[in-house]
Amino acid sequence: MAGKQMKLLLLVSVVISSLAVNVLATPLPRAIEQLSVRPPFLGLISAHSYKQATPFSDDGAFKPDPEHPYVDFSGRRFHIGTIGSNSVIIVGCGTGLVNAAATTQLLLDFFPIRAVIHFGTAGGADSSLSVGDVVIPMQFSQTGIWDWLKSETAPQPDNGVADLEFRRYHIPGGGYNLLGRVAYMKEHFFSQTGEPDVPERKFWFEASEYLLQIASTLEGIELDQCLNGVCLPKQPKLVLGVNGTTANFFVENAAYRDFLHNTFHVASIDMESAAVMMTCLSAGESEVISIRGLANLAGSEEGEDSSESYDAIVTANVEKTVLALVNNIPSPRLGRICGNRKCSA
Repeated sequence: MAGKQMKLLLLVSVVISSLAVNVLATPLPRAIEQLSVRPPFLGLISAHSYKQATPFSDDGAFKPDPEHPYVDFSGRRFHIGTIGSNSVIIVGCGTGLVNAAATTQLLLDFFPIRAVIHFGTAGGADSSLSVGDVVIPMQFSQTGIWDWLKSETAPQPDNGVADLEFRRYHIPGGGYNLLGRVAYMKEHFFSQTGEPDVPERKFWFEASEYLLQIASTLEGIELDQCLNGVCLPKQPKLVLGVNGTTANFFVENAAYRDFLHNTFHVASIDMESAAVMMTCLSAGESEVISIRGLANLAGSEEGEDSSESYDAIVTANVEKTVLALVNNIPSPRLGRICGNRKCSA
């Protein structure tokens, strides 16, 4: 009897194992397998989707790979090719933190990546900057995690960073507000260097010092003020050494924009950068940087939001900056920039 039970258990085990193998054996695109043995790529993550178009096609700087010009995987198109002497993979992530994190994780999991460059447009939070300026922040915060407190007298949580009290924005001033206040909180950050399931409480996520050093050589880059008959109010400039912030809101409110700037000293407000930074750092990829063009002033400009009017020229200047950065990064044959991965010749 015991022998029959043992045979039955073995049969069930074989069936379950077979089912598991069939589920896990869904093949990756063949191109991904072939690309995995190549020297590592620079991963370029755009906040916008390129749809069917070839990225950076206007100036011809991006040369599609003749064998694998792109890979369609998990609902996204990964463009494969070169910019100058560097092999690159370019992908659009779409709007928001989840899209950005998911795209970044796919890129790191399935392709050999030696550095990640994220780019897109943003709202400007610093009154000393102008629409059209391109910023390369040294660090990003995630200001979308709140503890919405029960009352204005409730103590701030021990994971808190700063408070936003709604009564400060009454017109006329003063008085009690039933919305009370929200307390901004630190992320629970898991990383390869930390203890498993013991997150670090972290508010700022730092860009790569090495990539920031290379980016500093771009200061003085000539950005375009006009494109296709549309001109920015001022000559745009590249700005480094600032802070940026990310959350799942499109900010078009001057009071909230000023709060973010005064409280966290940020120059740009976007919806993806912190997620890209956090995902890379969590995965052990320390070589990551984000480049953002200020398409609007987050609600402080007069009249309507300027994003639609200036989006094309701001995007063009951001891509111009990305190209300059990529061309200044040594290729694997000329230098080392492989993060935690073994460099290939």
